[in-house]
This record gives sequence, C-alpha cells and structure tokens, in this order.
Amino acid sequence: MDLLFVSANSRKEYIDVEREHRILQTLLDSGQHSLQALPAAEVSDLREALRINQTRRSFDALHFCGHASEEHGLHLRGRGQRTDYLKSGTLRGWLKNAGLGLVVLNACQSLSVAKSIASVVPVVIGTTREVRDIAARQFTRDFYTGLTSGLPVTSAFSGALDKQRPSSTPAYVLLQKSPER
Repeated sequence: MDLLFVSANSRKEYIDVEREHRILQTLLDSGQHSLQALPAAEVSDLREALRINQTRRSFDALHFCGHASEEHGLHLRGRGQRTDYLKSGTLRGWLKNAGLGLVVLNACQSLSVAKSIASVVPVVIGTTREVRDIAARQFTRDFYTGLTSGLPVTSAFSGALDKQRPSSTPAYVLLQKSPER
C-alpha cells in the first residue's frame, strides 16, 4: 500500500494529527508500503497531489485526518489561520481519475462526503458522528495494522470496529463502489 496522509487542523477544534501521522509511519515503515504526508493541507495542495497522481500513480490510498461537516465538506487550511472548505462534489471530481482504491476520511461527520465519493473510489470509510481524537487514532492503528498484516479491507475494517469500545455505537462506516454493469 502506498498511502497519502492528508491532515489539516483547526484553530478552534484542535486534534492531534501528528500522533495519527506517527502511527501510520510506524505501521507503514517497510519496503512493502510507503507513506507520503501532506501536513497543514490547503485545497490547492490536495488538488495538485491528486492531479499528479493521475499520471505518476505514487499512491493508491488516501487517509484524511481533520475536520468535516455535512454543510461544508472537508475542512482544510486556508491562508493565515482561516479554514477553507472542500465540497464533496469537487473532491469527487478530483478523485474520479486519481487511481485510488481506498479513501479513509477520519473526520467527524464525514459520511456525506464519503457517500459522494463512493461512486468513484472502490472503498471509502467515513464517520456518522463526532469521534473523539483518541478513538480516531485507535481506529487508524487497528485498521492499518490489519491491512499491513495482509487482511482484506473489509476484514481489517471489521477488526478495527470490534476493538472500539463495546458500549459505543460504531461511528465508522465502510462504503463500497457498486460494480459497473
């Protein structure tokens, strides 16, 4: 797996993106996998990375760590300390020919974005509600541990959900693109 880690923090609602990045570095630090990072990502940074990937195919999966909302889509960095928003329809257009097999949106309330891009990416993981920072990092650790151990995506996902607190309703959902007929 060749993963692009995209992170964007918020001045108002801080999350520990650096720890999540470190988890992925540890898990993907081998000759079989690679990790590229796009920290403090702006809309233009992500657009350019996806554009380049259309021809170079330097990553086959994308992991977003940050904030999202039903109304605005993904929250990315803007100039200064502003937040810029990436609407789900725009992201769907950029992902259409980007060659990705997996997108993980580890951001609160990212289900609407996940549903939108599921038509152009084979497997998308999003969230149905707010997720605490520590739970998001635990999901990342468990999910990617499963993937790097050779489990199929659906098994790695189920395993990661099984390790979440049993009393909580799962916040994560896995969406699979319907096969074309």
